[in-house]
Amino acid sequence: MTETTHQADDILQEGQYIPRSYQFERDMEPTSLEKREDFLRFSDKANVHFMTQSADDLVDTKQGLEDLKKMIGQFQADQVERLKILESYSNGNNYTILNGRKRLEKEKADYRIRHDLGGQASRFFTGYTVGQPISIGATDTEMELTSIDDFNTYNDIEALNRELVYDASRFGRAFELHYYDEFEQPAVSLIDAKEMFTVRSADVRKEIIAAVHCPVYNGKMFVTVYTDKEIVSYDNDWKETGRKPNPYKMVPVVEWQNNRERLGDWEKGIPLIDAYDAAESDTANYMSDLNDAMLVIKGDVSSTGMNASDLQKMKDANMLVLESGISATGQQTSLDAGYIYKQYDVSGVESYKTRLIKDFFRIVGLPNLQDDSTFSASSGIAIRYKLVDLQQVTSVKRGFFIKALKRRYKLLQALSENLKGFEAVDANLLTFTFHENLPTDVWAEIQSAINSGMYISQETLMESASFTDVRKEKSRLLKEGGASDAEINQIVGDADVGQENSKQSAV
Repeated sequence: MTETTHQADDILQEGQYIPRSYQFERDMEPTSLEKREDFLRFSDKANVHFMTQSADDLVDTKQGLEDLKKMIGQFQADQVERLKILESYSNGNNYTILNGRKRLEKEKADYRIRHDLGGQASRFFTGYTVGQPISIGATDTEMELTSIDDFNTYNDIEALNRELVYDASRFGRAFELHYYDEFEQPAVSLIDAKEMFTVRSADVRKEIIAAVHCPVYNGKMFVTVYTDKEIVSYDNDWKETGRKPNPYKMVPVVEWQNNRERLGDWEKGIPLIDAYDAAESDTANYMSDLNDAMLVIKGDVSSTGMNASDLQKMKDANMLVLESGISATGQQTSLDAGYIYKQYDVSGVESYKTRLIKDFFRIVGLPNLQDDSTFSASSGIAIRYKLVDLQQVTSVKRGFFIKALKRRYKLLQALSENLKGFEAVDANLLTFTFHENLPTDVWAEIQSAINSGMYISQETLMESASFTDVRKEKSRLLKEGGASDAEINQIVGDADVGQENSKQSAV
């Protein structure tokens, strides 16, 4: 009698009987087959915050240095792996479809089709959130923002904001580093999320008390630790190579969190991306394998005197010459040939893939721009209801981004004592306004306003036209009225100055 056990190892051994249902539950496969990789799951430590009691201990004590090494080791082992996988999805090189053996028959087609749904989602969120510059104002209307404008212009803050929001969208976090550049100007740069992490206080506030930059160059890691007092550097052998005071008097790093859990915008939708990749790949595999359909010849081939070699030659010549023979009873035999192949449920497969795409956009909170029904509503309020999920997700993001922006300008404020001619600005009084970057039917709004009895100025109409601009049209109208070039320049130039003075500071 064959022994039965339910506590065997995952490797099938001779003389053991393992029920197939039990093998399925334990994901067991015979040793002759490779294990399939059809799911992706990150480590529980892949997105946690690092915490400590004192930032000074990290750089001043032996135990602190050991704790720092452990943090970097955990960051490299658990967190960087997650960030690299998310980066692959944002670039269209989806991890799951590219890893693991998907076809058990080696001679069959093995397409690995990837869809850039993650990158598409991050680009949409970035364009919607900061496609238009963030406006900076102040609760004190008399506050001068000249120093902020100069800082923003010098560092091309608009471009930096887009990079930060894009990283936050795909990684769930993004980092900017403040420093003095070679011209002794306050500068800020984007830091790769795979090279930096923050250390927070082990209390209820969980404030940033240190930041660690650990890039790897030519196989060697170089570590820089930023505290509120010092900037300490180490080489690959953990020998201290530099220590200098921190002019900001606070950790010169800003972390942009995408949400409370620091999850990417489409991270929860990765299983749907993987399923859609697999469905498209299976369809492509089927279409390729269909070309290798099996030829079937029905009848008594042996009675015709043909052998396997004869049949192979006819197949190679792309033709078959079949003739009947005589059976043992003297009756004439018949031969027939044809191809057999798998049946393809077109409607079922396409319905399945359509459902996957709809579920992905629904879970992520994005409108499906490829779905004609998304913007088929006749009224503006109906379209706004279809964008409710997008607006709710974005409102959460903006709350965290405003915290990051305030910390950025607090760092700039902290330098006011060290910069000559720099006008200090109270960062607590600053306000930040985000602008939705969606197409609008301006002319429909203008027509509706006019029909309601509102008067629209010619200047507003000229500003709304995409085929011209206010300055060009004013110049042409004045010229048609007989004005000289000097008069035109004076009138149009004064109008431009007035417009520039009325603009609000934007980043």
